[in-house]
Amino acid sequence: MCGSFLLMALYSDLLKYYSIDGDATGAHEPGDFFPNKRAPIIIDAGKRTLQYAKWGFLHSHKGKLIINARAESVMSKPMFKDSFLYRRCVIPANFFYEWKQEEGRKVKHKIGLRNEQLISLGGIYKMTLDENSRKQATFVIITTEANEQLKTIHHRMPLIIRNDQLELWLNNRTPQRQIMNILANDAYEDSFFSEEITDSKRDSKDDKDDKLGQMSLF
Repeated sequence: MCGSFLLMALYSDLLKYYSIDGDATGAHEPGDFFPNKRAPIIIDAGKRTLQYAKWGFLHSHKGKLIINARAESVMSKPMFKDSFLYRRCVIPANFFYEWKQEEGRKVKHKIGLRNEQLISLGGIYKMTLDENSRKQATFVIITTEANEQLKTIHHRMPLIIRNDQLELWLNNRTPQRQIMNILANDAYEDSFFSEEITDSKRDSKDDKDDKLGQMSLF
């Protein structure tokens, strides 16, 4: 699963990295991002665009916040299907976090790519109304079975979109066959590194968020 990630890149850095035209007037506070928090996402709205969206789809019947969609079932779940077909996005991150079960406790690991400045997490988004009836974008992160390198930490991981797959992933006219190939998630098979996080205060908060995310997993 993916219940939090770290983004230290600034708005101007993201514009440059993703080759987006525009002035650097947007802003977000670098740091850890959690469910229900606004984060930058990259979409194709006729052209490649950066916008801010709240993390999580609200389940209308259960009242739960859904933060992840499984790659294996994203096409079959009514909550996700339309967004998957027409509103795919990537969520920029410098690192993502996973928790490893060890001797009855969870150990937090920070995971990154060795030779990439940023990781593009595969996701989907939709437009909803907030509590004041104003339009807002919301997103979920797609997860897949962990690859051989990371499955010793956790059996799930976020879908990673390679730089050469970005155009195909964001374009809603890309043939479904090519999108399903991206979902196979063979990107960066042996290119990750991980670091154990031992900050007890940080772990306590993140463990709470991890439990929320697992309960909310759809």
